[in-house]
Amino acid sequence: MNTQNDKKAERKLYSKRVAKICLSAFSVLSCILAAVGFLLLQTVFGDKDVFKTFVDEHYVISAIVMILICAIQVIVALIPGELVEITAGYAFGTFGGAFIALLGITLGSVIVLILSKRYGRRLIESLYPKEKLDAIPIIHEPKRRNALTAILFLIPGTPKDLLTYAVGLTDMSIPTYLAIATAARFPSIIISTIGGDALGEDRFSHAIIAFIVSAVVSLIGYLIYLRISKRKK
Repeated sequence: MNTQNDKKAERKLYSKRVAKICLSAFSVLSCILAAVGFLLLQTVFGDKDVFKTFVDEHYVISAIVMILICAIQVIVALIPGELVEITAGYAFGTFGGAFIALLGITLGSVIVLILSKRYGRRLIESLYPKEKLDAIPIIHEPKRRNALTAILFLIPGTPKDLLTYAVGLTDMSIPTYLAIATAARFPSIIISTIGGDALGEDRFSHAIIAFIVSAVVSLIGYLIYLRISKRKK
């Protein structure tokens, strides 16, 4: 019996290691591709106006690429979401960037939920510490799950990628999650795209104000999340 249990434990540990290696490799590859892409953009589009013209002339392709980047950002939590959203605002404007970012985030969220519901805690614990997962209140509060999800996604600074993975462990349906998360995410997304748009239009004072507001609100939101998590834990 002990031998069988030991073998199961070894297989579980091996699966976690493989998942971590795959995620690390994917993350490194994504960062390399992003860096190479940025260098190419800097070389080809050294002039901001040239870049804007390129996006306007190849709007559909540019939007699809941005949507995919936003989706990858949700799946791979190492990529900062705010930075991607600022980039969307810079390239596509405040509302166009917000809409495109929201589409990409929705696509990434659906993929995360499918993976989470399919592979369960084994997958999530290979990506995040078990303590962080156990401290998430939406897992332990079925009666208030929808309300807590709305609140946590509304507050900037909360680990929304981890929360999305955690939702996959609950009985919340994907349509319900998307309705709640989309409405709750929009305010923080629009703040980021406002800053990106202002940066693209050389309105640096407006961009700095937007970034400061976003940073302060995100910090406060993260502290609130830590307080809620500790209380539930």
